[in-house]
Amino acid sequence: SLIANEDFQHILRILNTNVDGRQKIMFALTSIKGIGRRFANIVCKKADIDMNK
Repeated sequence: SLIANEDFQHILRILNTNVDGRQKIMFALTSIKGIGRRFANIVCKKADIDMNK
């Protein structure tokens, strides 16, 4: 079936950091060392990424 189990984890591995895929993109990027909220905001705007996803 195409329905994910409840124990399925949405995790993306970037730069040796596990990024939680359930968070909004701007806050998920801040889990990477060296990326703060301001930089994550700028990256999302430059890449035309919807901040609510």
